[in-house]
Amino acid sequence: MTQSSPIEPFNEPAAAIADYRQQAREFLTKSREYLADDDLHQASEKGWGAAAWMAKAVAEAQGWQYKRHEEFADVVNRALRLSGDTRLRQLRAEANELHGYFYTRKRFLDPDDIAEGLDRMVVLLDILEPLTENGTP
Repeated sequence: MTQSSPIEPFNEPAAAIADYRQQAREFLTKSREYLADDDLHQASEKGWGAAAWMAKAVAEAQGWQYKRHEEFADVVNRALRLSGDTRLRQLRAEANELHGYFYTRKRFLDPDDIAEGLDRMVVLLDILEPLTENGTP
């Protein structure tokens, strides 16, 4: 008989950070699947979700608040100051653009633009992820 390992409490900061990071990466993977299926609304929204969830991981690690959509910009701006990586300004705007595509009629969506936006979300996640480890870059 094997013993099972204890389950981390849901409110444990390390568990929350790990959950947010994992979900961000899963959303990014799922966004590519939606793009391949020509579901451009879901592809763009999952790209935004990936950025938002990695920002939630950063906020949790740094002790910053992120409970509402409008706090995304604040978290990314703080991450920019902490990391010094000025690419975050443009990447923040591109994440918001992906979110806006969800509310755009499909005939006005361009799959190549969305694909490029998703590529940039990979960069955003890669910049933010180190800020989730021990609260420092």
